[in-house]
Amino acid sequence: MEEEKSPWMCHVCDRFSTIGAGIVCSECYKLACSDHITTATILNDESGLYELKMVCVECQFMKKINQ
Repeated sequence: MEEEKSPWMCHVCDRFSTIGAGIVCSECYKLACSDHITTATILNDESGLYELKMVCVECQFMKKINQ
């Protein structure tokens, strides 16, 4: 059985692709390409521990502005 190639688009740069899959931001839940997403340490308010999450550059930028 052949793998289905679903198109996806990065919400930051509007890159459109059918190769692979976009990565979902754990903050805004939008797709981003590998150039516009990174692993970041995010404080979990419930546990008080830091967690590694995939976060897009837009969410990182907004977090810096709101500090």
